[in-house]
Amino acid sequence: MHRTVREPEGDATARPSTSGDAPGRRGSPRRGPGILLAAGAAAVAVVLAGAGAALADPGATVVERWTPLRADSSAPPVASTFAAPNDVHVDADGSVLVADFAGNGVLRRSADGVWSVVAPFGTGSRDMWNPSALATTADGRVLVAEAGRPALATVDPGTGDVARQGAPPVRGQVSGLAVDGATVFAAVPGSGALWTAPLGSDTWTTVDGPWRDPSGVALSDDGRVLTVADAGVDDVWQVDRTTGSAVSLGFPGEPGSTLRGVAVDHGDVFVVDNGEGRVWARVQGSWRVAVSTAPDGSPLVNPTGVAVGADRSLVVADYNRQRIVTAASSGRVVPAPTAAPTSVPTDTPTTTTPDDEPTTAPPVDATSRPSASPSGSAAVEPTTSTTAGAGPAGAAPPGSGPMRSAPTRTAPTRTAPTDGPDDARALAWTGSAPVVPALAVAGLLLLLGLAGVAARRRRA
Repeated sequence: MHRTVREPEGDATARPSTSGDAPGRRGSPRRGPGILLAAGAAAVAVVLAGAGAALADPGATVVERWTPLRADSSAPPVASTFAAPNDVHVDADGSVLVADFAGNGVLRRSADGVWSVVAPFGTGSRDMWNPSALATTADGRVLVAEAGRPALATVDPGTGDVARQGAPPVRGQVSGLAVDGATVFAAVPGSGALWTAPLGSDTWTTVDGPWRDPSGVALSDDGRVLTVADAGVDDVWQVDRTTGSAVSLGFPGEPGSTLRGVAVDHGDVFVVDNGEGRVWARVQGSWRVAVSTAPDGSPLVNPTGVAVGADRSLVVADYNRQRIVTAASSGRVVPAPTAAPTSVPTDTPTTTTPDDEPTTAPPVDATSRPSASPSGSAAVEPTTSTTAGAGPAGAAPPGSGPMRSAPTRTAPTRTAPTDGPDDARALAWTGSAPVVPALAVAGLLLLLGLAGVAARRRRA
């Protein structure tokens, strides 16, 4: 009699498998691991390919954010404290220029952090009397609006020589300057106009546009597009200087918003909300809060000026806190293209001739320190009043030029912005990039499922 011996379970060598083995026979497990490994590798390849395609998509971008890194309340060894920093400007070499309205004059912080004096505060021929706004020319000269004279001073940093021209023929201090070659633009809150003149000329004309009360002005890198902050309607406008066409950028203002300084970089716009204590950024067509605090978390109080560095860092004149706040940029991948405005052209600019010559400084010494410092909790909008002898932070050189009255109102209570850099999402995908998380999850689930099948078959 022939005896049949039962084969031990799990002995893969007991019976060779053949190509004709039916499913479920013991020959199948020999092929199973190879199939599972191949499927897993294919899933991983799909995920990596999808991620690569998304990252290669020009539409896939990372949200840019700004992190406050430093707050300068002094400029050692040239200034023990800032009195009322009213405007800032980043020069071509990366240095930061500061206009201290009520003391110190115009200071420079080099790219490596060393402070120096560009022009001292005072009423002398080479002094800056209530400097309120800054810009630089292509050849490195510094253009300074002096509210105390009033005048525009062009300073040669190398020699200290100063040439002056008359300020726009209106009462009020210049809060924003922009220069394109031999043409200068000036924003004077309260005048209801944007002003322009040849560099060195006393003849000013108004630039036609939809704005009601320009408070800040900036020029695109190629000089073609003017960007204007409008405190009259709390909006930002852009005007194509070639065609005259103008367009609103739709600033998402709040009830307490009051726009002030503005800066541009590669088509993106940065504007100061003086009333709410924030700097807004319009990047790739979308507005969001960029900076609202110093590194220690203390809020900005009545900021008045903003400038952009070559590394996209933001420098803010925090007026009532008497400090300069610098925030570093991170996460920027794709620069936004510069789009020229396309709306209906405006009328030809009108010409206005000054009625009076600029007021000259009386022969008195400048007050180097204000008699009363701005309160850290004050939150009044810097005014454009013309009260003589009253600087923004206290006493200023006497004279008939327009001065800023001292802030006295108490800061309103406001919650921290929820759309600022601390609450920004780390990533924002556009185009085909949303496939990345979906493929990652699908691939993970597939691998887990295949691993489970393999485990069950091993136990069978």
